[in-house]
Amino acid sequence: MTTPLRKVRGRPFKPGNSGRPPGSKNKITQIVEQLAAGHAERLFQKVVELAEAGDVACLRMMLDRLWPPRKGQPLNVNMPPINDSQDVPAAIVSIWTALREGRITPDEANALSGVVDRSIQAIELNDMMRRIENLEKAREPTK
Repeated sequence: MTTPLRKVRGRPFKPGNSGRPPGSKNKITQIVEQLAAGHAERLFQKVVELAEAGDVACLRMMLDRLWPPRKGQPLNVNMPPINDSQDVPAAIVSIWTALREGRITPDEANALSGVVDRSIQAIELNDMMRRIENLEKAREPTK
């Protein structure tokens, strides 16, 4: 039984030619950019005029470009320092209190819980390293 041959899409590249280089632009994109380059200042002035005249779409576009929304923001959570494993429950209580009071979102609480988790891992790693050092010192022959 023979397997059907798949039709090659487009023109295959010649050996040694991998196609368009990374970062190169499509022909249409190049043409549009050339057209816009000659009129950029006038286009910008028109958008500003429309925004000042109350065109909500233009105003939104200007604000989005000039003042983009922040991806992250400072959180209002009073967390105690986490120096050892006994400090972790207090930190978790402060996160859940802030969530309950509406000062942070569930996603922010999740991110803060991740910070607490990383702190626990760092404390445990530090504790293990200290224990290993103590065991190695105890095994060394006394002179």
